[in-house]
Amino acid sequence: MADSTVTTEAAPEPRGPYPHVRIDGDHVWVTGQIGRDPASGDFVTGGFEPEFHQAITNLAEILGEVGCTLADVVHTCVQFINEDDLDSMNRIYGERFAVPFPARTSFGVAFLWKGAKVQIDCVARRP
Repeated sequence: MADSTVTTEAAPEPRGPYPHVRIDGDHVWVTGQIGRDPASGDFVTGGFEPEFHQAITNLAEILGEVGCTLADVVHTCVQFINEDDLDSMNRIYGERFAVPFPARTSFGVAFLWKGAKVQIDCVARRP
């Protein structure tokens, strides 16, 4: 896949004019993922922590479609709406990504799509 896009049923369908993944040579850009269940399209229940776990799971499923894993991620961007979730975000991030951790940008935002509490996107290198 020299330069292509991929959309998979293993993650919630995109709700706009974009694919799950854009591939350019050895680099993979994954569109921001939120805590939606792929089967129902609804948010998982329970708040920030379950949503963040689901968002990372969606990211992992998408990466799997193009032959990558979370270990191939070199950079992430995490956006969240509540500063009080920062410690939980760091803990979950540390549990789900392995050393050496990807570079990361994270910041608070005023809102996310349909009331999502967190969103994560990434850039990965294809093995």
